[in-house]
Amino acid sequence: MLLDDYKLNLSFTLLIQSSSLSNIHHYNYDQKKLYRLIKFLKDERGLGYRRISHILYDKGFRTIRSNKPILNNYVYSIYKNGKIREERLSRSYESLILNVVCSILI
Repeated sequence: MLLDDYKLNLSFTLLIQSSSLSNIHHYNYDQKKLYRLIKFLKDERGLGYRRISHILYDKGFRTIRSNKPILNNYVYSIYKNGKIREERLSRSYESLILNVVCSILI
């Protein structure tokens, strides 16, 4: 028999899970810049939220809505929510291949 006489049917189920399927990049440039600065001062320099608040005030950062100085509790909120967001965006999942069926038709 020749190879042309055979048909090979392959069926399977592929399960894909991802955290990057939706448009979740809602931080604007200033928000990213502020979070990166807070993260650097907290993680790399080991500063507390109150000291970071004073540094941001000296650099001229203000709240968006009320144009007030960024207080330590707001710095904590930016840092905490930014960490949660980073973890959510960097999650990775493994793909699964299930129910593999191969059949040869003559």
